[in-house]
Amino acid sequence: MTNSTSDRKANRRERKGAKELLRIGIKTWLYRKDRLAAIEERALKIAIEGVRASIKDKTISAMELEKKARILDEALRKSGGHYYHKKNWVENVEMLLVAAIVILGIRSFFVQPFIIPTNSMYPSFYGMTPYVYEDEKPPSILQRCVDKVLLGASHYRMEAETSGTLYLVLQNGSSHQYVQSNFPNGRFFIIPTMVRKYIFEIGGKEHSFTVPAEFDLDELLAQKFAGIENLRDLPMVVGQDASLAQGRLKLSDRKFNKGDVPLAFDVLLGDALFVDRMSYNFISPKVGDPIVFRTASIDQFNAQLNSQTFTQIGEDKYYIKRLVGEPGDKLEIRVPENIFTNGTDLQKGVPGILFRNHKPITGSIAFTENQNQTEAFSKSANHRIDGYPGYRADGMLSNRNIVSVPHKKDPSNKTGKNGYFAMGDNSTDSLDGRAWGFVPENELVGRALFIYYPFTKRWGLSN
Repeated sequence: MTNSTSDRKANRRERKGAKELLRIGIKTWLYRKDRLAAIEERALKIAIEGVRASIKDKTISAMELEKKARILDEALRKSGGHYYHKKNWVENVEMLLVAAIVILGIRSFFVQPFIIPTNSMYPSFYGMTPYVYEDEKPPSILQRCVDKVLLGASHYRMEAETSGTLYLVLQNGSSHQYVQSNFPNGRFFIIPTMVRKYIFEIGGKEHSFTVPAEFDLDELLAQKFAGIENLRDLPMVVGQDASLAQGRLKLSDRKFNKGDVPLAFDVLLGDALFVDRMSYNFISPKVGDPIVFRTASIDQFNAQLNSQTFTQIGEDKYYIKRLVGEPGDKLEIRVPENIFTNGTDLQKGVPGILFRNHKPITGSIAFTENQNQTEAFSKSANHRIDGYPGYRADGMLSNRNIVSVPHKKDPSNKTGKNGYFAMGDNSTDSLDGRAWGFVPENELVGRALFIYYPFTKRWGLSN
């Protein structure tokens, strides 16, 4: 390397350092000038101007520039107070704190991220959904990484440690138990999280298996191994061993060999979306809006209204549902007289058409599609559900039961608050207003605005 090349690099390095020092010097002077003695302020200003002039001088040598920078450094050390000289880690901490404050402000007043855990709004929004590997080979590690990034997919597999028939061991009469998962198995590392724990038996050996608490493995097992909806319809086998006295559900007649994989699937992350927290401060929620709300005071609100609810929520969580009733509205589900219920799970309600103020409800694609589904049920006994399942007459909205949404101007409303009625688009698998009643206005958070993850065809503005 020639001396001229070395000198140019040294000069660039000195200029870069001098510019940064000049920036800090100006900042310090602006913060401290009203507290400095006249002689200190004058020395600091002279040093700042010296560095500024040197930077503008293209012919100055690196040595001269360094000399001016040292004069400013000395002036800053004498009069800079705690503004100089800061350690890098202090500046980084300050930057992180400012960023955190900005993020919290945006989350509290403008937009809030929200991940949908269940499929109560399917197919408008997806909750956790499984992709089951039947005869195909499970994905490689590379493919899992790609699926994790693009789809938020988590891979689950159970490998047989012994040979034999596959059973699901009941735990206190239930298919699973909720347990706390800690590090290193917890999804959030050192923060414990709740999971569903299942126990399978193959050849007399128990195999423990856990999935996220919000994920319904029961339905997956029933469909995969028997092609049915309800796991309880599988044959019960009472164990001879005392530990198995509560019984087992026989999942398959097939004998699995050691090393086989009876169960392999991916759990795809529910839609992650931004919630618009700002709009409802200026406009009223409208029927058809996909609303996000808290559940903290819903039970108390409905108790004050003397609503004939069928269950209580009993927890403070965020829910997402479709707004179907504004204050003062009258709601009703009418089941067509010629409805066919062949193959319909009547425990989830009979398909009907949702009416608002004595007319079929409008204002959302979900309303139209659910009505079309119900009309298809009434025309054909062989109709199969695809997409929206049709609104189900159940709970407070049992067939032709009229529900009045509370208005704060109603003399009979002693709460002084407006109420709203919300339902899931997938009303067959939605615990919503039909069961627990009305949402008080103070619990509304905002409207679902934008699906930002995963990267699927649903990415974009929500509806």
